[in-house]
Amino acid sequence: MSTDWLSVVSHETLVRRATLLRDVRDFFAERSILEVTTPTLGSAGVSDAHIENITVPLPNSTGYLQTSPEYAMKRLLAGGSGAIYQIAPAYRGGESGRRHSIEFTMLEWYRPGLSLLALIAEVQQLLDESTDGMPRCPIVSYRQLFEEHCGVNPHQASVATLFQIIQDHAINADHLSDEQVNAAGYLDLLFSVLVEPKLDAVVVTEFPACQAALAKTGLDTAGDMVAQRFEFFLDGLELANGYDELDEEAEIRSRFASNNKIRQRRGTEVIPIDERAVIAMSKMPPCVGVALGLDRLLMQIVGAQDISKVINFSTDR
Repeated sequence: MSTDWLSVVSHETLVRRATLLRDVRDFFAERSILEVTTPTLGSAGVSDAHIENITVPLPNSTGYLQTSPEYAMKRLLAGGSGAIYQIAPAYRGGESGRRHSIEFTMLEWYRPGLSLLALIAEVQQLLDESTDGMPRCPIVSYRQLFEEHCGVNPHQASVATLFQIIQDHAINADHLSDEQVNAAGYLDLLFSVLVEPKLDAVVVTEFPACQAALAKTGLDTAGDMVAQRFEFFLDGLELANGYDELDEEAEIRSRFASNNKIRQRRGTEVIPIDERAVIAMSKMPPCVGVALGLDRLLMQIVGAQDISKVINFSTDR
């Protein structure tokens, strides 16, 4: 008789997830950060060309399952909510594997008036208080890591130089479409293959400006334009992604438009701009924000090598 109706998650892991959720809520309550909830179904998705939205047919339109609660939370920020956090399901099509799930649990929070360095410290504090002996994560720049593992300054390297490194390491780049055969596409590929697997307990900062997404950009100490964002890595796995949040309406629209141009060239769905979110982003107070994958954190806590071992009834069930 088939037993595929059973969850493969152990009772010990069920208990540890419940404890983690309690610890997270206690952490934010102690800091007077307000827990909020927002709809998981919206009228617009995200235009990021690397993310596949999941759509839902509605009576008179198309709905989008949230890839994160970011847009709705920024509308609350613009309305004067103050510091907020949310634990929410998120959905991303095409993301299935040992460390990816189409549906997963995201912790996201926003801190008006806080600096990016202060937010990094707060993420570390959360990890310290919600886990048993999570290692401290030193802060290292993207440039330092890229130079160490690839031998060139990522902010100044030419497309030809990056392609030569790809060839030297016999990395398959056939999956890159025409519009990705540029510095941004090659940087993504090289970092994921040559750098990320070696990152154990580290915070990466000052990403290339072409990877800013919805983060502000600025000059680093060497005079290169960089994205004002960070990522926490544990055991070669991205755990958290934080931004100094972009709040200039013209630039926000420009980035959304650029994303949709890439989508159009690829023949993938062009995503309608969420006008309410764009207006809210331009009106919210200066703030920083971060999203953290709770399932990936739980993997680290219980020593799981596959995300299906910490998610009840993952995609294959």
